[in-house]
Amino acid sequence: MATQQQAKSGFRRQPLAWCISLAIASQLGTALAQDNNTAEKTESAIETITVTAQKRVQNVMDVPLAIDSVSAENLTDTSSVLLGDIADYTPGFKFSKEAVAQASAEIRGISSSNISTGGDPSVAIFFDDFYLPRAAQSVLFSDMQRIEILKGPQGTLFGKNAAAGVVNMIPNAPRLDDEAFVKATLGDYGLQRFELMGNKALSDNFALRLNLMSNQRDAYVDNLNPDYRGNELGSVNHRSARLVALWQLSDATKVQLSYDRDDVDQGYAPGVGVSPYAYSLNPSDRKIENDVIDGHETRDMTALSVKLWHDFNDEWSAKFISSKRQWQVSGRDDADGTADKTRYLDTINFEDSDIFYNELQLNYSDGKLSFVGGMTYSKENVYQKTSLNILADTIARLTTDSLNQQLIGALQQNGLPDEMIAQMGLPADHIWNPQNWASMLSVMAMVDPSVAGLLQMLGAEPFSPQLVAAIGATGDLTYDAIAGGLGVAEIFGPSNSGKMWSEDIINTGDFTSYGLYSDLDYQLNDHWGFTAGLRYSRDEKDFSWEIKERSFGQPLPGITNFLFPLMPQLNASKDWSKLTGRAVARYNIDSNNMLYLSYATGYKSGGYDSLDPMSSQNPFAPEEVANIELGYKADLWQSLRVQLVAYQMDLTNRQRSVNSKAPDAGVAIPIVINGDQEIRGGELVLDWQASNTLKLGLVTEYRKTESKWQQFYNADGELVTDVEKSSAADSYTLTADWAPDYRLAGGAVKLHVDYVFEENTKADDPDILDIAYQIPGYFADTKHLNARLSWASQDDQWQLAVWGKNLTDNTTVGGIGGFAAAALGTPLTSLNAPRTVGVDVRYQF
Repeated sequence: MATQQQAKSGFRRQPLAWCISLAIASQLGTALAQDNNTAEKTESAIETITVTAQKRVQNVMDVPLAIDSVSAENLTDTSSVLLGDIADYTPGFKFSKEAVAQASAEIRGISSSNISTGGDPSVAIFFDDFYLPRAAQSVLFSDMQRIEILKGPQGTLFGKNAAAGVVNMIPNAPRLDDEAFVKATLGDYGLQRFELMGNKALSDNFALRLNLMSNQRDAYVDNLNPDYRGNELGSVNHRSARLVALWQLSDATKVQLSYDRDDVDQGYAPGVGVSPYAYSLNPSDRKIENDVIDGHETRDMTALSVKLWHDFNDEWSAKFISSKRQWQVSGRDDADGTADKTRYLDTINFEDSDIFYNELQLNYSDGKLSFVGGMTYSKENVYQKTSLNILADTIARLTTDSLNQQLIGALQQNGLPDEMIAQMGLPADHIWNPQNWASMLSVMAMVDPSVAGLLQMLGAEPFSPQLVAAIGATGDLTYDAIAGGLGVAEIFGPSNSGKMWSEDIINTGDFTSYGLYSDLDYQLNDHWGFTAGLRYSRDEKDFSWEIKERSFGQPLPGITNFLFPLMPQLNASKDWSKLTGRAVARYNIDSNNMLYLSYATGYKSGGYDSLDPMSSQNPFAPEEVANIELGYKADLWQSLRVQLVAYQMDLTNRQRSVNSKAPDAGVAIPIVINGDQEIRGGELVLDWQASNTLKLGLVTEYRKTESKWQQFYNADGELVTDVEKSSAADSYTLTADWAPDYRLAGGAVKLHVDYVFEENTKADDPDILDIAYQIPGYFADTKHLNARLSWASQDDQWQLAVWGKNLTDNTTVGGIGGFAAAALGTPLTSLNAPRTVGVDVRYQF
């Protein structure tokens, strides 16, 4: 019943979107009757959008796929410089906003774990035709031509890890002329963004293009911990450079060489504590008190690429691309969100990886028949070291919890009521508190003569003030005595306070991928066209785990690893292969209206969990997707562009990351589990040129998901068997662009406004923590109002703009969890950006 109500609520929340789609449907018959005999495509008042989604240049309205194309103008209007920025304006697509090295993309509700190097993303991301692995995906939009977001499996043409969709970033290529610009963006929270582009034709057949960008900003939260040392948590310091050379060898052949450098040196995205031990239970205070030692996120990434095009004749052409990209990543983040050193826990992720990616593509076109075929080969080497760092103070707290359970359990078995146990001082808070330790020793003395003898040696009676004083006076003596007597090395005294205990798990991987694909498109007549494609993919993975012993201040003999048990290098190897494809039928009702029906499959290889050596014996299974899609695209009345899609996606062995604590584990860690999902939804894109000066737009999505996951232990160590879940979500973005005829100082004025709505679906989380219900705004929907007012001089040499994002200062809270959520009672969450304002200045040479 709750799910049905939720689904109905989703439809009620976006009546505008569905009313418009129904209105279009009711008018469709009239429009088609009027246009059915039209021989030529009516010229639309809306600009033509060109895409390369099918690895050939096409009008987006002729492509039988669900595509969102984000132009350079869109990027400017929305002040977007990263994939996380455009996610606000593309319903059905999400991308991590703060993280760089462990970013994650999502299309139609499908995303992947961003933790393990042994796995792959479900959304494939390409930059300038080259595949970007997980830690390399977040790059700055410097001098970008457009970004294409292809929804649904794209296994035929894009292959590698395109099970849910593809993001294709297309930068501007060098031109055989001269142009340049500089741009500065300044805003609150210390925003300073500078961009430079220069294109120089050195001869009639050779040109260079240089891009430089620097993006810096202060944090959106205040860390009130005066002892914090490190990069400001949540700050941004991201720089990129790109140099491209284009050599037109002949009319038929050209070569492009490019060098990319991307450098990140900033504070890690802050974990906002939401526990009684954090600064506040209300994240919207935007204040934290984190004590992570040397919090940072860095990435040093370079890429060298070559692209070769050759036209054999008017019908046949070929393209070869090759790239070597390498990067080093380091990130250290606060995993407890507090300044309480008895709950201190941080994690460090270090990666040193590279990928060698190659593709040979062959194209044929004779007007009716188009062919795209080719092969891909990639070799990826990964090294990852994941470190868990805790203080001795934290271990003592965990030891306290363990002793509490044992002592209280023993007293309960002897029939003592809870009230009497509480009077004895149990449960104790921390063994280094003399009063707490005195209570524990007194209970131990009731059942253990050796402990009673220890108290006699101290000259103190159980539960007496003298015992508390004696503990304070003797330092580590009582702790060492009990540790020796019980054989529990984790009981140690307060002299160890502040010492760091670190554990590492080291992973290496050698991944080889092959692909062979062929895609045919045939236009049978003026109305009917067909597309069919197949791809064979093969992935080979060699992976290893190694857990070495680490020191703990002055070594304490007998202490075992807290999270990762010591283990010599363990190796695993496996390969997966799959045949994927697509079949598409399209019907051109007339030159302005197209219907299409497609069936496509996608595949993501299986893999290994970098934090779970047990996956060496049971690697997670490949993720397979089958998608059936019915679409309609039309240019109506010379002013309205419509893209309407209904789809059903069936996922087998969907890979999902959950926080899990095995019964004998000390703390919950992220692991990957498999499950099956059925996703049904609809997407609508409308562009309406309402007048010569006003353009309106709507992008909306409704999605319903049925899931069945394998059983798993949750963060509390409880076996989750209620694994069948249902959820529904809707979102939409409304846009308006007004360019009046009015001239200001001889220049043109333009106003862009957009409103972004996204339904909050966190209540559908199968593993939601109880504390979520105490957090203000945790279940609030996203409602963002953004605007930009710009002025361009008559010759377009100068452009000035003022802009604002999230003008209503709507606060949304991320999910709740983290390494320390269950073990230390310190879950974390995240926050969206608050209201921000700024100015742009651009000068075109």
